[in-house]
Amino acid sequence: MKTTICISLLLVALCQLSSAVTVTEGDYKFSLQSVKKLGALMNGNEASAEQNLHLVEAKAMAVCANPSLPKEFEPLCQDKDAGASLTRLAFVAAHSDACEICESVACTGC
Repeated sequence: MKTTICISLLLVALCQLSSAVTVTEGDYKFSLQSVKKLGALMNGNEASAEQNLHLVEAKAMAVCANPSLPKEFEPLCQDKDAGASLTRLAFVAAHSDACEICESVACTGC
């Protein structure tokens, strides 16, 4: 019984810690969960780093117009460099395991 309670408390603590991870992009900070949602919306994120700037910006504007995008990205979507920022955030989302163990410098709060 005590073991079950201890394991339950440990799992709750781990969930709280993982939700506390934030990703920094310039002056903006986003939760790791929101960055993962962004990554899912931009899918194909690794290829976008190799595309030309026009295609990246067009894809970013399409993602910014998507109603599924978390609201915390709205200020970033207004920036002139939104395409590049969203592409970098999508890259972090694709490699979120590095963020969860704080291997990436963009991530804090582990």
